[in-house]
Amino acid sequence: MPISEKAQRAWKAGTAVVTAWTAWYGLFHIDYGPHEHVFSELQRWYRRKIDDMLGINLNTARQIENSKQQSTNGAVGSQLQSEDENR
Repeated sequence: MPISEKAQRAWKAGTAVVTAWTAWYGLFHIDYGPHEHVFSELQRWYRRKIDDMLGINLNTARQIENSKQQSTNGAVGSQLQSEDENR
């Protein structure tokens, strides 16, 4: 029983969508490991564009992360000092 023309068009459209999504995901989102690979530069470009679109500033995010680490390290250091003083 052959399928109708309408069903064939729907199947082709669905296949095209799934193929395009798979290619997009493979190019921009799959983690190929810590080493450089053929898609590294393309993935970095894509992530920069997404960050720009969302209003994320990488330098500001790094400064915030550094300040959080410093405050955490400072808190740990003060806890150790107070424990030493209590002994």
